[in-house]
Amino acid sequence: MYISRIIIDGFRGFKHSEIEFQEGLNVIIGHNNGGKSTIMDALRLVLEYGSQKNLSAWDFCQKEDQQGLKDNPPSVKVSVFIKEQKEEGMSDDVALFTNYAVQTSPLLESCLTYVYGLPQTEVDKYKKDVADVTDKYSLFKVVEDKYIRKYTHTIYGGPVSAQNQAQGEDLKKIDFEFVNALRNVEDEIYGGRAALLKDVLRYFLDYDLNEDKDREDKVAERHQTFMTDTHDVIEKLVKRINAGKDNIVEYANRTGALFSNNKLNLEGDVTEGDLLAVLDLLVGDGKGEKLPVALNGLGYNNLIYISLLLAKMQSNAKVDFMGSSNVKAFSVLAIEEPEAHLHPQMQYQFLEFLRNNIVDKHVKQVFVTSHSPSLVASVKLDELCCLHRLEDGAVKVYSPKKVFAKDEPAKKFIQRYLDATRADMLFAGGVIFVEGIAEQVLLPVFARLLGMYDKWLKKHIVVINIGGRYFDNFLKIYDSTNPDALTLKVACITDRDPVRKEKGKANARFESCTPSEYNADTAKYEYSNNSESLVKKYEAHKNIRYFSQNEDGCTLEYEIALNNPTNKVLRVPSLRNTDELKKMMEAENADKVSIASRYLESVSKGVNALELSNAIMDLPEAEREKFNVPPYIKKAIEWALS
Repeated sequence: MYISRIIIDGFRGFKHSEIEFQEGLNVIIGHNNGGKSTIMDALRLVLEYGSQKNLSAWDFCQKEDQQGLKDNPPSVKVSVFIKEQKEEGMSDDVALFTNYAVQTSPLLESCLTYVYGLPQTEVDKYKKDVADVTDKYSLFKVVEDKYIRKYTHTIYGGPVSAQNQAQGEDLKKIDFEFVNALRNVEDEIYGGRAALLKDVLRYFLDYDLNEDKDREDKVAERHQTFMTDTHDVIEKLVKRINAGKDNIVEYANRTGALFSNNKLNLEGDVTEGDLLAVLDLLVGDGKGEKLPVALNGLGYNNLIYISLLLAKMQSNAKVDFMGSSNVKAFSVLAIEEPEAHLHPQMQYQFLEFLRNNIVDKHVKQVFVTSHSPSLVASVKLDELCCLHRLEDGAVKVYSPKKVFAKDEPAKKFIQRYLDATRADMLFAGGVIFVEGIAEQVLLPVFARLLGMYDKWLKKHIVVINIGGRYFDNFLKIYDSTNPDALTLKVACITDRDPVRKEKGKANARFESCTPSEYNADTAKYEYSNNSESLVKKYEAHKNIRYFSQNEDGCTLEYEIALNNPTNKVLRVPSLRNTDELKKMMEAENADKVSIASRYLESVSKGVNALELSNAIMDLPEAEREKFNVPPYIKKAIEWALS
């Protein structure tokens, strides 16, 4: 069995959302405050036995209209669907969820639903109390002050309409382990009566005998030897303290703790478990140096903690260790921000570690939240669940798996791209796709020159260099005509790159031409360009636009010079033909077309862009304002920010 989907109604930013999951690893990504933790908390409300189930008034979704909230008190419903894996047979988890089925064919699908609501006996009073409120904040204050303490929760199994409450003994069989983003690893490993390290070590005691047919007899023999050895040690310890015991008796007599000739005796036995509790984890460097785990790096300690937790889940599933009443039948690990304190390579390794634990059946399913582009770059598209908070505060769920369901080549292309780069584009608030390094370097500088950089930062605009004209594969992720896509504002900046070829000439090929040559001799040449059809195709699209030069332009470098023909900031060190360009720029009747053409021939694109960006930012403010951003670039930035 595995969690196939969750439906969240009325919980925080989720008015009504259905989120599908897959077997194994699921990685939930999105902006800060984008709903990732809410999904984790929703799973905990249903699956984590013994956790806090009561909510606050501010946990209710505030996206409901005001009149609707007056007519019906706010409520929360979270339904978790657990589906049978193919050819699973009658396993322990199948048996656990059979009584809560919502369908039995072709595969079993069960459902557990958490419902948090105001009892019907209080609804009329509630309606009277909120009848005259004028805003939703005041309404929720009424809920908080007078009604939240009266709310009750129930977990139902199967269809909610059947009102079949899930049995506590069944819910206890679910091993849902949650690792909070703000975790104190040392306390979790050692602290409290149920210290994690002690529990894990107890399970792995005599692990070498697991496959031995005489395991029970040999473990009993080891235990007896241990008790004999420790008894001798305790006797020696009691003898060493006997003289001091008289002083303890004297103090006890003075306080009146002893009467009627009562005495204090020091006796005892030590079990293996008692001694396991005093063991400490030491981290060695392989050269003889050791440190307590408390002094180890936070990133490594996070990995140690999660590995111990998985070992504990392994022990929880063993009936001979836990007993038939306490053994767990269904295990789920949920981790918030595993990238905390881990450098990128360790993040990649950690993902593989999780996948291997799933394959080895130490855990059924793993849920991870992340906002690390480095970690997500190594996540498979099928494992991703993308969240995006809309302008009205509602949370929208997007699924790359569904986006590419019918286009495997595009899916593989994007997967390879993410593997080789960071996954910044999946965390953006707006995206600008460009063909090369020059645009990638210069666009943030142009945003500054246009006075838009603060908005650029606030909206989390990213510039993605796709290294060519492969826009179509990327645009599938953002195409609003697909309900499963991530509908951000997307600008595609592409060079016009005019070309021509001779008519009637066998094997003629298109070759580059200058803007002044374009359409100059239609009798002799056939002309084409890269961008006109693309600009036209997307001119009415809801969230995607193409931007390029007009007929007077051809590339970014040409357009920069065309709009700044006499600006000496263009003359950067790597520029070829500097002296010639200087003369052309300083000529009395400077010809901007000639300057732009010569400038284009003189640049080394990547180096030129880096030097130009530095040169522009080094200018005094007054000089910087004289630089003219190419119009099509300005329009692209404005679109992404709109």
